[in-house]
Amino acid sequence: MARQARSELTRQKIITAAVDLFSEHGYPATGLGDIIARAEMTKGALYYHFDSKESLAEAIIDDGGSAMLATFRVITETSSPALENTIHGLFVVADFTRSDRVAQIGMQLLRTFSGINPAATRVYTSWLDELTVQLNQAADEGDLREGLDIAGAAEVILGSMLGAEALSRATATGTDLRERVARTWDLLLPAVVSRESLDYFREFLGRESLRRTKAAG
Repeated sequence: MARQARSELTRQKIITAAVDLFSEHGYPATGLGDIIARAEMTKGALYYHFDSKESLAEAIIDDGGSAMLATFRVITETSSPALENTIHGLFVVADFTRSDRVAQIGMQLLRTFSGINPAATRVYTSWLDELTVQLNQAADEGDLREGLDIAGAAEVILGSMLGAEALSRATATGTDLRERVARTWDLLLPAVVSRESLDYFREFLGRESLRRTKAAG
C-alpha cells in the first residue's frame, strides 16, 4: 500500500475511533488516550495527524460539513427549479445526518465550537454561500418575493435548519427531524416565496414530506 494511502487509512481510523467515543461519552469526557486505545495505535501515530483533541474535533467538523454539503450539491446540480432543489436537498441532508456518524458528531461539535474554532466558521460560511447561490437562482426564476433580502433569507433558512436539528437531537434523538424540517418550511414559504408560486411550493412541500417519510420507512 502506498504511503499516502496508508496515512489516509490511519487518519480515518483515528476519526472513526474519536467519533465513536464522542458519541458514547461526549467530547469533554473523552481523552486522547481513550482515542489511542480505541484506534489501537501508538501515540506517535495519532500526533502525526492531530496535535490535540481540538484539532481532531476540527477535522471531524470539516469532514462532516463537507460530506453534508456534497450531499446537498448532488441535488442542487440537477435541472429542477432552484427552490425545489433547495427544499428537497435539505430533506436529503436531514436523512444523511441521521445515517452518517461523522455528520452526526460533526453537527454536535459544530455547535460546541461555534465562534471559537475556524472549522465551524468554514462550515457555516460554505452553507451560507451555497444557499445564497440557490436563492439567487430561485429569484431569477421568479419564485421568490420581489425585493427579498437574499443574504438574510439564506441566514434564516440555515439557522432554522440548524435549530431544527438541534431540537430534534435534544428531544427525540433525531428521529423527528424530517417532521421538524417540514414544519419549518411550512412557516418559511409565505415569507420567501412569491404569491404566484406559493400554492405550488406548498403542494411541493407536502409531496416532499410524504415521499421522504415513506422512504424512511
